[in-house]
Formats: sequence, C-alpha cells, structure tokens
Amino acid sequence: MQDKELTVVLGQIGLAGLCGCLTAYQPGINARFATHAGQAIHGGVLNFAIGLVLMILVSLVMRAGIPEFARLSQGPWWMWIGGAFGAFFVTLSLVLVPRMGATNFLAAMLAGQFVASAIIDHYGHMGLAIHEMTWGRAFGIVLILAGVACAKWL
Repeated sequence: MQDKELTVVLGQIGLAGLCGCLTAYQPGINARFATHAGQAIHGGVLNFAIGLVLMILVSLVMRAGIPEFARLSQGPWWMWIGGAFGAFFVTLSLVLVPRMGATNFLAAMLAGQFVASAIIDHYGHMGLAIHEMTWGRAFGIVLILAGVACAKWL
C-alpha cells in the first residue's frame, strides 16, 4: 500500500472511529433529553427532529437538490426502512441504556452489527460487493462476542 493510500485508509478509519465515539454518546444524550422532556420517547423525537434539520442544512450546503420521486419509486421496497431502523435503535437505547448501561448496550449492539455486517458482506446483500467470510473475520466476531460477555459479567 502506498503512502497516499495508507493516509486515506487511516483517515477513513479515524472518521469511522469518531462516528463510533459520537454514537456512544447518543443514547445518554437522548436519555437526558427524555428526563427533561418528561417522557422517554420525547428524547427520540428530539433526536430525529434535530437530525432532520441538520440533514436539510447539509443538503443545502452540498447543493444536493430535491430527489426525483419517479427515480425513488424505482428503488427496492426495503430502501425505505433505514429510518425505521434508526428509530428502533434510538427507542431501544432510551429504554435499555438506563437499565443496562451504555457499555453493555453498545457492546451488544456492536456485536449484532458485526454479525449482520459479516452476513451482508458474505452474501452481498443490498447489492453491495461480496467480501467472503474468512477464518480471521469469524475469529474477530468471536472475540467481539467474548468482549460483550466480559463487559457484562466481569
């Protein structure tokens, strides 16, 4: 790998790591919103409302324009459920983080993400490139699952 490629890869890994750090704070922030709003679900509503406003601003800054409905209607049905998955995550984090803690919740959530992403990669779900399961990847997932157990019981 050349120096420029390595720099790009390390930059991408760093940004993904930053995203993970910020995601770790999200359930606690939403829970604090919920505490002050009176109902747990209000934390999720505020999360999505603020997210919507910011995504509209990003869209305007990037001059993305308005998507064409005719083009959107040609996509697969399942492309519309991403927001529902986000709402599921936020709702469960509002309910579970106060009970099990951020570490246990996020460790279990990340383990689920790794298992699902390995399946997605192996079969090329959603039209993504296939990245077959290897012994190394499988061992990495086992280590992550062991990490979940350690975070919970040790």
